[in-house]
Amino acid sequence: MRRAQVHLDEPYSRDAVIRALQNSKLEWDINQDIAPDNAETTPDSTVALQWLEYELINWSLVSAKEDSTMANAYCIRKGLIRKAQFAYNVTKYLSKYPDSILRQAIPETWLFELDHIDYFDEALNEAFEVERDLRENEETGEPKHVFIIKPSMANKAAGIHVFNSLDQLYSIFEEDESDSEEEEDDDDEYGQEDLTQVREWVIQRYVHRPLLVNNRKFHVRAYVLAVGNIKVYLYRDMLALFALKEYNLDDLSEPLAHITNTCIQTDHADFEESASVRLFWELAEAGVSQVDLDAIFVKMQHILADVFDACSSEMTTFQAIPNAFELFGVDFLIDEDMNVYFLEANAVSFPLTRLA
Repeated sequence: MRRAQVHLDEPYSRDAVIRALQNSKLEWDINQDIAPDNAETTPDSTVALQWLEYELINWSLVSAKEDSTMANAYCIRKGLIRKAQFAYNVTKYLSKYPDSILRQAIPETWLFELDHIDYFDEALNEAFEVERDLRENEETGEPKHVFIIKPSMANKAAGIHVFNSLDQLYSIFEEDESDSEEEEDDDDEYGQEDLTQVREWVIQRYVHRPLLVNNRKFHVRAYVLAVGNIKVYLYRDMLALFALKEYNLDDLSEPLAHITNTCIQTDHADFEESASVRLFWELAEAGVSQVDLDAIFVKMQHILADVFDACSSEMTTFQAIPNAFELFGVDFLIDEDMNVYFLEANAVSFPLTRLA
């Protein structure tokens, strides 16, 4: 009988894993009593499977027993899930493979590192195309260049802003500095982690002509299973996550029209889950043709092939070890011409520190 260690903070996922192991053709001895210091303990060579929160995985066991034990995460995968590192990997990949689908599928991206608002101009010099285009907006009075900025490591829409002027960009950090001084222990406006200490951001060209359904923007949340070194499987059942308000490019200050993450909507009086969360394939009932949906899914597969190729080829930031597997949540955006854009990838399980 094989031994498995199982501990996931989210009860639904934990129970699903346990049921799957119990119903497996293999016989499993399942241990759910996992010590908080499991990652640092002497490896137990009798354990064949660790299905744990990332912080609990004993990586010494994973490396020592490559042929007889597996873990549900890759030890090193920041090259995929950290936005700045991912952008670097994509840039390097495109220099080697200029005809890759990623050239179209990844919005143009710049790393923006800012230690303090006093160094704003110096930081912007490193993203001179952004400054150039924003100044063109000012000079012409036509804001045709629109950008979006995201913290490199945050999730759940924390710290995301859409802007088309230098003043708007500057004000984002001006507000953060003010919040830091006045309420150092407060969470950000969406009740998430404090972003006042964030130093690494990415700026991207905003996909300003997204495909709309009922005049609302949406993104597609898909789930990807990466196995060993490396096979990647895209789960066909995907979600379409809608903004709460109608899309309006003339008002970039309204996050509920531009940011499609459901987590920022749930406390709003107008939130209806059935309107904000739909199944991707049911978009055919909302006017998107089945032919287009099928073509979008195929494009997603091609994009993911190159995304994981780009990341796994950089072993210092993504190590696709043979005895690991991991489930990632990936986000895509479709524009009105049915082009597909890869937005980001996230590890599915939340860190223990976020749930404590």
